[in-house]
Amino acid sequence: MIIMRDLARSLSQWDGHAKFALVLALSLLILLVALGFGGPREIQLPARLGAFGLLVTLQVLFLWANRRDISPYHQAQAYFIAGDYQTARSILEGIPESSRVSVDALVLLGNCYRHLGRYEKSRAALGRALEIKPDHHLALFSRGKLDLVAGEYIGAAEMILKSLDAGAPKIVRFELGQAYFLHGDYKRAMSQLNAVCTDLADDLPQKLLICHYLNRMGESGRPSTDLTRAGIDHWREEAKKYNTTPYGEAIRLAVDELDAFLAGNIGVNLGRQR
Repeated sequence: MIIMRDLARSLSQWDGHAKFALVLALSLLILLVALGFGGPREIQLPARLGAFGLLVTLQVLFLWANRRDISPYHQAQAYFIAGDYQTARSILEGIPESSRVSVDALVLLGNCYRHLGRYEKSRAALGRALEIKPDHHLALFSRGKLDLVAGEYIGAAEMILKSLDAGAPKIVRFELGQAYFLHGDYKRAMSQLNAVCTDLADDLPQKLLICHYLNRMGESGRPSTDLTRAGIDHWREEAKKYNTTPYGEAIRLAVDELDAFLAGNIGVNLGRQR
């Protein structure tokens, strides 16, 4: 009875196409069941098989008809991934607060604020997320990233280490290595950057900065010109995005050094061609 009651409630929310498909499928199911048990012997087995297949189709129909619109959080997440932080922020700010606050939504909102240069609001959103769930690894990492942008490199390292302890993926060691490098702790920076270098082999911008940092610390040679050309535009955008912060200044200096390296190589190649 409960199943029928729930079905009756959900049917009123189905669109016309779904209701028509249901009526058609049920009519065919009744016909196939009747033929499967009371029809000529030679068609009973095919009719029963057809009825079974139709039951599977009905299950798919119920799942499709009872679908729900994408949640505001997932809408915001899609905009965030596309780089539209302003729209993502607007959606997340429009979600009414309730007793069941979503930590994931708060973290995403905090990261939107960071990308938009609204650092105090980012800190407040991430702080609220950590109040609710202190061991949320994405909230911990996001707070560490915010501290990194602010030039608070020791605080950033501490938060990222906590995120790793809470289950964050190994690739966050890239930001941990950056924090140590920018703080001047080269021993720890080399350890973290070398640990994650292989995992980020396909991420050319991050691989470029790892190679650059390792070269600066005397751990390896310069990154190749091909890698530099492939990854430098990303860091130009990062320097521009965070241009008012200590981190943005550090990235700008790295970009200037890589640009000088490229310019020098172009001059050498031109000289050889002559």
